[in-house]
Amino acid sequence: MKPQKHCESLWIIVKVESGIPVMAEAHRSRQSAELREQVLRRCMHPENDETGIFEVRVEQAIPSDGL
Repeated sequence: MKPQKHCESLWIIVKVESGIPVMAEAHRSRQSAELREQVLRRCMHPENDETGIFEVRVEQAIPSDGL
């Protein structure tokens, strides 16, 4: 039997300072990522820095016997 695939979304936050990516974090929920992004934006210089949230779909093979 072929293993079933389980698909999960991860939400990646990328922080860029003066055009240089300086941080990336993964979160299991979009809400958690958005809250973290709000915290990061408080200490940023809006004319030079930026953040972005990206969804990444991760597939994981699950054995058909449930192990």
